[in-house]
Amino acid sequence: MDDKSYIVFPIRRIAASVYDLFLLLGVWFAVGSFAVWVNGGIIQTKWVGPILVIMSAWIFYGYFWMNGGKTLGMAVWNFEIYSTDGGDITFKKITIRFFSNVLTTLLVGLPLMLIYFSSDNLSLSDYLSKTSYKKI
Repeated sequence: MDDKSYIVFPIRRIAASVYDLFLLLGVWFAVGSFAVWVNGGIIQTKWVGPILVIMSAWIFYGYFWMNGGKTLGMAVWNFEIYSTDGGDITFKKITIRFFSNVLTTLLVGLPLMLIYFSSDNLSLSDYLSKTSYKKI
């Protein structure tokens, strides 16, 4: 494990995610309101809503992870992400991290249990995106 690493167990990750979810709800309301306004009061295509939700969440997390390494929920719980390979947190890394976190959510958090079985205490998204957490 890297000397900068900080073990963030599932409860802290979930707590930070719940905190961020409330902020994200505000973003979704704003994006949805704008989309309805642009379309004259109604969105007739059913797939537009889910695409707007995923894209706005991806942009939300991507912006905060690339600019400061943490979301507001992560800042409250005193941890941030960093790149384990020594480079910057890139667009590719945040994309891999975001979509692996979506997979973790769809699998009801089971990939988080990898933290308890790996020697480095990293989750699936940490391994795939080559990022980890450090204490702030």
